[in-house]
Amino acid sequence: MSNGKELNFDGRVAIITGAGQGLGRHYAMELAARGSRVVVNDVSPLKAQAVVDEIVSAGGQAVADVHDVASQAQSIVDSTLEAYRQLDIVVNNAGIMREGLFCEQPMEDFWRVFDVSFRGSVELTRAAWPHLVSSGSGRVVLVSSNGLLGAAGVTAYAAAKAAIWSFGNTLAMEGTRVGVHVSTIMPTAWTPMSAASWAGRPEVASVFRDKMVPDDVAAFVAFLAHQDTSLHGGLFQIAGGNAARLVLSRFPRVAVPDRTAEGWAGAASRLEEPSGELQPFFATADHLFDELAAIDPAVADSLRDIPAADLFT
Repeated sequence: MSNGKELNFDGRVAIITGAGQGLGRHYAMELAARGSRVVVNDVSPLKAQAVVDEIVSAGGQAVADVHDVASQAQSIVDSTLEAYRQLDIVVNNAGIMREGLFCEQPMEDFWRVFDVSFRGSVELTRAAWPHLVSSGSGRVVLVSSNGLLGAAGVTAYAAAKAAIWSFGNTLAMEGTRVGVHVSTIMPTAWTPMSAASWAGRPEVASVFRDKMVPDDVAAFVAFLAHQDTSLHGGLFQIAGGNAARLVLSRFPRVAVPDRTAEGWAGAASRLEEPSGELQPFFATADHLFDELAAIDPAVADSLRDIPAADLFT
């Protein structure tokens, strides 16, 4: 789409949450360097202001915002409008992790992780939505994680990141109708969090540090957030100089002639060790068609003329 043309953000306004450090800082710096006016949101006033100072010293425009994304989202939008009178881009990057087995972790820790990562994304996007529509080319980037696939000890984080993925898929369909493009990313890069995670594996840490730098992810976020970018609506894994679109998929279906608990017990081995070609699903409608086609192909075919976005409305 760029045909070699530089992607600038002159005249645009962006909110970046969790932008006081890590990847969020890099997103803010990248957009500001390309001409966007940036609201650097972080609950740490010192960190938020430090990033603003970096941007301003480099010739960019930015202001700090220290409201909590989960409970004060409207205030983030209000301060943005007070500073710049418009809002075009939201990058929902804020998130925290609290490790602990589900049966042992205090529930207040569980819900705090969920609130910052998921509720914060929902609340801010909702508060920003009418302004993104008014923009005429609003952009929302949601930040998920490969943690959504699950790992012992991070139940809250995994659940929140999976919720973000589903939220983004659905919101992208609604956004298309009003000119707001929504995409979700699953980034991997060298940050203080990854440095701590691989402290005992220097060979892995060196790959993160040297070949999976934050600026690579920031460049992809800038691409998705640009007003001329038409690609949207997917879950994109980005690390280093490569990206891939991720979808839900299934192995070949297992059917049993004896539709009883005993019948399924006899087929358990085929479900435990699935093999064969994968079938991808990009939306709920795709999966429904697949289910119906396995049971009544004629009924499934009768629904295929209905746009997927309208199937459940």
